Amino acid sequence: MKKTRADSLWLRPDDGPDIVYEFFAPFAHVEGKYEWCRIRSPTHGVFDTFILLARKPVVVYVNSAAGEAFMRDRFPECRTIRVAARDLRIAEKDGGRTVEGVLKALTGPILDAKMRLSASADAPLRNVPYGGTGEPVWGSTRWTCWGVDLVAKGEADGRIAWRDGPIERLAGKPALITLGSFGRIAPLAIPRATRA
Repeated sequence: MKKTRADSLWLRPDDGPDIVYEFFAPFAHVEGKYEWCRIRSPTHGVFDTFILLARKPVVVYVNSAAGEAFMRDRFPECRTIRVAARDLRIAEKDGGRTVEGVLKALTGPILDAKMRLSASADAPLRNVPYGGTGEPVWGSTRWTCWGVDLVAKGEADGRIAWRDGPIERLAGKPALITLGSFGRIAPLAIPRATRA
């Protein structure tokens, strides 16, 4: 099969000093809604997050000064809510095929949340590329991302107590458990018409 220029850029991108590679693990999510993710950033360190993707702006809970600084520097367009380290915890089990998350918060849309996202031992793993189309991350005006997730299909069980609504219960909700993910964070291209 003939390789295209896009293939070459994927395998050997034209990186400059403003490109950052980050690794995400443990990482599990109910697609398009909730993410539990430990971000491992070369610029800001390691910290846990719980992310509400469907909110506008995206809501990101963090549990450390490093996480707060990361969000301020990288994604100020999001609503960032810092909680104590003990109030946002992520743990993985079963070789990464089970991810458990706990959140308690005094502010923001969630009072508390507890989830267990798991894939069976025989669930096949898939390499799933994402991004690469120049779309912004989390509504950012500055950053885009592409990468690869190593995922298994699983289920999410748990509960979310919303501050302004009833308790949401999850029982066997389809979920993706990621046994490793990397992202290449790059500046978002600015259309010529909007450049100064």
